[in-house]
Amino acid sequence: MLSTRNVKYVALFSLSALLLASACNLSERKQLVGHVYVIKKSIRSPKDIVRIHDSLVIPYIYTSTCSLNTLPVPEKKQKFFDMMLPAILVAKTNLDLTRGEVEMLSKKGKLSRPEKRSLHQLMKKFKTNNIHILIKRLHTFPVSIVLAQAAIESGWGSSRFFLQANNPFGIWSFSPKHSRIVAASTRNGTKVYLRKFEDLSKAIDTYYVMLATGKPFAAFRKARMKTSNPDTLIQSLKMYSERRGSYIADLEQLIRTSHLKRYDSFKIATPYLRKNRQLKLFSEQRKKEPLPSAKIFF
Repeated sequence: MLSTRNVKYVALFSLSALLLASACNLSERKQLVGHVYVIKKSIRSPKDIVRIHDSLVIPYIYTSTCSLNTLPVPEKKQKFFDMMLPAILVAKTNLDLTRGEVEMLSKKGKLSRPEKRSLHQLMKKFKTNNIHILIKRLHTFPVSIVLAQAAIESGWGSSRFFLQANNPFGIWSFSPKHSRIVAASTRNGTKVYLRKFEDLSKAIDTYYVMLATGKPFAAFRKARMKTSNPDTLIQSLKMYSERRGSYIADLEQLIRTSHLKRYDSFKIATPYLRKNRQLKLFSEQRKKEPLPSAKIFF
């Protein structure tokens, strides 16, 4: 028979176990982001990065990063891809499904108020008031390109802006309203700032919008409407880097030697996709807000 002290220890142990189990369940809880139920997860060491074994990917979104420099080179590269790929696929899936919805709306005779609100929000984000231009700007491209650019720009996850700002693409900040960090170097004596993101998915979303709207990437947008071949598409990304042709050569080599095209067929696992797919980007509380005055052109 247990003594009073032992009963207390057993009760304390049981309570601790329950709290630990609750914490584990909480950390694995799904959260809806667009059309995808994601699992947000923090990283303390490379061991926390979930290995991707299958083409149907569980959408882990990592809210922090960690250095991979202590790992052997092959393992370091694989861990980097395992860390980046789920968030890339979440962004790509949301864009693809949203584009399909906008295409359906473009064929409707009359839009409802929620549909108009949703379109206005998208058009503001993608800098157009023409629904057909919006559809083009929502087009995506192979994830092999995204992975290659992230690896090069972040030095395989070793750069300061990757580790401190969740910024794998070296995206600059030109507005003091942004959350940002100061770059180590200056341009003609002027400080340079880099965007700081809440998690990797926010950085990837900004990257897609930047390529969809930025003037330097007009040739890339034109090319992606004609082909999905990564080797062809990257030729239009010379303006992404001051290194121009050398940058493209590095992308080509990385995609080839790391066999990145294998990831182009990977998808978010079906159980993590929202079944009721509707273009509903505004919460219920905002339904009574007046419609924006800008006109939508069809």
